[in-house]
Amino acid sequence: MRTHALEAGDAERPALVLVHGAGQGGRMWRRQLGDLSGGFHVVAPDLPGFGGMPGPFTLAAAVESVTEITRQLRPTHLCGHSLGAIVAARVAAENPDLVARLILSGGPEIAPGRTSPRRLRIERHRLGRLVRATSDLGDRKGWIDMLDGLRTSDLTQVLPRIAVPTLVLCGKRDRAGLPDARRAAAAIPGAHLSVVPHSGHLLPMAAPHAFNAIVRAFLAPEPLVPRNPRGGGAGRVTGWCRG
Repeated sequence: MRTHALEAGDAERPALVLVHGAGQGGRMWRRQLGDLSGGFHVVAPDLPGFGGMPGPFTLAAAVESVTEITRQLRPTHLCGHSLGAIVAARVAAENPDLVARLILSGGPEIAPGRTSPRRLRIERHRLGRLVRATSDLGDRKGWIDMLDGLRTSDLTQVLPRIAVPTLVLCGKRDRAGLPDARRAAAAIPGAHLSVVPHSGHLLPMAAPHAFNAIVRAFLAPEPLVPRNPRGGGAGRVTGWCRG
């Protein structure tokens, strides 16, 4: 299968695959590629239909593409943001032998077709010039293909099947994503939730230093995991501890 990806870091280091959201393709991770490459072989692929990858976009094609990349680099740390978190969750649930640790950023939405039908209908009317200005999709058809994938996505039965150490990461100001982030952390066995203050949905791009520090700590050989003084893994993070 053809893939198109940005890469940084020594290929002999542990692999970290970063899966982008619905806007920019792999280039959205430019603030992670350099900063995290000191400890990892960082790979930021374009999903089908984005950037240098031919379409059309479907969730199945996106999952297959990321699965193939993780298979080549196994075992892989896998991180997805928003749309990419939906893809990453499916890859980890279906291929626990390929994924060492999982990070889900900016949600993911559990069942967008049920919880956000109005927003999806509004987005379908986005003009082609706005699609090209705000995303790395080639045209309006690609945008519609992606929205159709989101409309039919449902992680309700997927999240409980994830069997790898998982961190769910979300900005506190991400009003749309935070409720699903909390539900995702509760649904994934043993998952931890990190809520980053003063940050919104575009956490990796808007607060890269905080994002990178949290990722680096979670992926450490003896990972730092969120500590919640009230108990339980899925709560607001107030500190970190070795785990």
